[in-house]
Amino acid sequence: MSTNTNKDVITRFMAEVWNRNNLDVLDELLDPEYFDYTYEPRNREGLENALAFMNAAYPGHETSIEEVVEEGDMVAVCQTLRGTHSGIAVHGIPASGKSIEIGGYRFFKIVDGKIVSHRGLIDLPSMLQQISSH
Repeated sequence: MSTNTNKDVITRFMAEVWNRNNLDVLDELLDPEYFDYTYEPRNREGLENALAFMNAAYPGHETSIEEVVEEGDMVAVCQTLRGTHSGIAVHGIPASGKSIEIGGYRFFKIVDGKIVSHRGLIDLPSMLQQISSH
């Protein structure tokens, strides 16, 4: 068992995987039976697909943790995602060159130092409004 707290596992996940696209650490951070309630398919592949999409749509995006709360085997994160829509189309909207700054929430369950599940929600309406030409 790791000496890191569950919060440490998640802050490392956000920094290494989500912000630096370092997928090599996923073997260390994710349980082999990882389940994702947010992405399709609902496993590691879904997480990797979501990250690939973000990198393609918003190259160089960065997510900041605004608040993090650990209780038992759960870690809750309030986050802010920043980036520029300079890549692929998002929901049919071609690359706009516009910056985004949107909030989101994530909930992770950690067992024995490994992430076993994730649920996330971002402010998609705000994102679409910020990149649209309207």
